Amino acid sequence: MQCNRFLTAAEMNLNHIYLLLMKSLHCIQVLTQVNAVVTEGINVSQTPPEIEAFEGDTINMQCSCEKGKIDSIRVAWKKDSKEFLQATTNTTANINRSSTSINETTARLTIKNIIQHDSGMYVCQVTVEIPPPIRKGSGNGTKLTVQANVNYSPKFCAVLLLLILVPAIIYYKQRQKRKTNARASGRVVTEVINEENQENEGSEENTHSRGSSHWMASSLYESFDYFTIKQEEKEEACNISES
Repeated sequence: MQCNRFLTAAEMNLNHIYLLLMKSLHCIQVLTQVNAVVTEGINVSQTPPEIEAFEGDTINMQCSCEKGKIDSIRVAWKKDSKEFLQATTNTTANINRSSTSINETTARLTIKNIIQHDSGMYVCQVTVEIPPPIRKGSGNGTKLTVQANVNYSPKFCAVLLLLILVPAIIYYKQRQKRKTNARASGRVVTEVINEENQENEGSEENTHSRGSSHWMASSLYESFDYFTIKQEEKEEACNISES
């Protein structure tokens, strides 16, 4: 009985030592992985660098790490240095209006119906879990700027339309009026020119008529003088012959 008790105590001590050894090995493995995280990293690219959107829009950003013999990664999304969403390879995670999915070594973040409060700097942190050693890397970030979406009331739209249409109509009418006045002025000028031309033509005709009448009167007077002179010459010749 004493021998059996001694063996049982020895076995218990061996089990205790085995458990302590396994815990020690586990701690060594964890410390090795932590050192690997600190000393080894991966290159992570994140796109786009900047997004400008309006309230109610849906935005997308993605990050990816270098390809290779990578079986599983974990991606944590941070907004202004505060983690709010994470997922692992071939899984999808959702929170409120945000969702992320990972396909091989590429993660995609989608935010629906964004609001101004969503504005900030978004950074993805990628952790390669399998195969070991564990490696981490972070993207350069995506700056999201959300602008307020102004909703115009029907009354405001009607007033705005009137403010646009009324000046346009006034300008159009003034332009048409100027064109009409210009055409009327052109017709008046044309009529004045035509009247002046007609008056000039009438003056030329009157001048020509007066010249013709004067020529005819002069010719008639010359004819009368010629006949008078001939008559006087005949009378003188008759007087000479009678003498």
